Amino acid sequence: MKRRNPFRLGLRRLRKPTPKAIYRFRRRVKRLRVYLELYTFPSEAPHSPALSRLFRRAGKLRQAYLHEEWVRLHAPEWRKAVKKEIRYRKRRFSKLYRKSVEDIRGVLAEWRKRFPPPWKEKESLVMWEKQGQSWIQVHKATLRQFPSPPYTTKQLHELRTLIRKWELATVWVDLLERPPAELSTLLGEARDLYLLQKWLTQKGSKKPLLDSIRHELLRKESQAIALWQSWRASLG
Repeated sequence: MKRRNPFRLGLRRLRKPTPKAIYRFRRRVKRLRVYLELYTFPSEAPHSPALSRLFRRAGKLRQAYLHEEWVRLHAPEWRKAVKKEIRYRKRRFSKLYRKSVEDIRGVLAEWRKRFPPPWKEKESLVMWEKQGQSWIQVHKATLRQFPSPPYTTKQLHELRTLIRKWELATVWVDLLERPPAELSTLLGEARDLYLLQKWLTQKGSKKPLLDSIRHELLRKESQAIALWQSWRASLG
């Protein structure tokens, strides 16, 4: 288990919301959420509306950056439109950041006192490991009960969220079992393609470009579902 500081979100770096800063912030928020979920299990984890809003807005900016990467390689005629989208998303993100950053820092300070890292005390660490094992059993049952295909786009997103929680739990607890690494990657890539397709459709892109994205999207989803079904069978 890595001895990370779960409350270090890199807020200062968000003054300049670069692709790297946004990516790291979102990843750290996801890790923090799982940490709190493990800590408070079986009770409900604490929630910060301000942090959730900033996280969602960071996600919008993250998608615009990903659109720019794809457009640069495959559809340069859309570079002007995607750059405009990035400027718009950056303004909205920075405005919310300035408004909420101090509130978020206050929440993190409160959580740091209420949920201190347990790995400083041997006795606490033993309890933490037991807590993690109990959490994973419940989480595993949730995955077993997940509906069978065919899936909607929303369901695939929900599935990836559940799988990512398991993956992130391994940051905080030594779990012998873990999902196949390619599974959340495939689901994430499919999600990104879906959002790209949606954006280009709204912008009035021509059918051949949309069809090529749709073909790749379906291929990723098919691979992910096959891997999921195979791994799911091993869950017992």
